[in-house]
Amino acid sequence: MLKRVRWMAMGAGVAVWGRRRVRQWAQTHTPPEVAARAAKRSTEMAGRKVTEVRSAFAEGRQAMRDREAQLREQLDPTKYPPPVHYQPKAGR
Repeated sequence: MLKRVRWMAMGAGVAVWGRRRVRQWAQTHTPPEVAARAAKRSTEMAGRKVTEVRSAFAEGRQAMRDREAQLREQLDPTKYPPPVHYQPKAGR
């Protein structure tokens, strides 16, 4: 008899715990909550990606200018002057 009471109590406890978990899950997965969470994550991720893309473009532009300067130095400097945006590094 005591075994049955113990198993009934455990079953009731698990049922209460499960009901609470399902309710919490359902509350966090309502359409407004999901939309708010998605909006927050997307703005955070977009901010990080924009920074990464900008730095990649800046690195690419600088590498392009360095390579162009290197190629122009290999050619005749009087015939192919550097472009207006080119600023030679000190020591060259």
